[in-house]
Amino acid sequence: MTEATPAITVVAAIIRGNDGRICLSRRPDHKHQGGRWEFPGGKVEPGETLSTALARELEEELGMQAALSSPFMTIAHQYEDLHVTLHFRDVTDWQGEPSGREGQQVGWFEIPDLPALEFPAANRPVVTAITLPARLAIAPDNQDLDALKVGINRLDAASTGLYLRQWSEHAALPELLELCRKKGIKVWLRALSAKWMEQASLQGVFGLHLPESVLMDCRERPGFPGVVSAACHSRDALAKAVSLELDMVLVSPVETTASHPDRPPLGWQQAGQWITGLPLACYGLGGVSPADLEKARQHGAVGVAGIRAFWPGSAPEPV
Repeated sequence: MTEATPAITVVAAIIRGNDGRICLSRRPDHKHQGGRWEFPGGKVEPGETLSTALARELEEELGMQAALSSPFMTIAHQYEDLHVTLHFRDVTDWQGEPSGREGQQVGWFEIPDLPALEFPAANRPVVTAITLPARLAIAPDNQDLDALKVGINRLDAASTGLYLRQWSEHAALPELLELCRKKGIKVWLRALSAKWMEQASLQGVFGLHLPESVLMDCRERPGFPGVVSAACHSRDALAKAVSLELDMVLVSPVETTASHPDRPPLGWQQAGQWITGLPLACYGLGGVSPADLEKARQHGAVGVAGIRAFWPGSAPEPV
């Protein structure tokens, strides 16, 4: 009889300084995955809530007191010798300056520098997720170019990315990309062919988005150097995205939408069952608003996406 792989539940902290840097600690050489950088935290003890466990670990390891946290992302990872469920949480407040109370090295890192560090494999999807905006606005299809540019100028680049869905093949695309570059907005283009994947790379686009039909036809991850995301309306599509090692998915529809009122929504509970634990950043799409971010993270999503409710100056249409 094969012996079961040991399993543990771990909680880990995403600690953001006032300057935007991320606090990491280096695992001692003698421990599992030793010598690698990680998000500070540790095992959840029986009877502990995730927030209580993280506050205890941060005080024991880093001397941080009264740490408050909220959900960010959960990943289930199978190492050769251990199954780990990691609950990553955003630390929103604490007292004291983090320092290595157990002799471990502690450092603060700029977000763009994180991918070059050596992390345990289970941490890699979170490193990517931290670089993503919490909200993704999908550019409306029914606006003229001038109205679109007004909307782009009103977007908050710090919290919101932009998916130029129908505009990905428009003649004005270079002009729109230049405007977004000046504003510091992270842009996704729709990938309908290898040609567009190549063009997106040349234009320095942040993300490439695959419609579900394109995703299901892919045999390997597209050769695009940035973030690769996909639309997923089923568990089969999610499994495909995971198998291709994509970075991000838009899961829909979470709620009933004005554009597709006859399509049955998943609801947040079912969406959470689909996505919690997956090794990529999941966004809820369809009938959601920017205000749903906290609810999304309670159900395993990193962010939320949409058109009407996310576009500056627009109001959600009644369903």
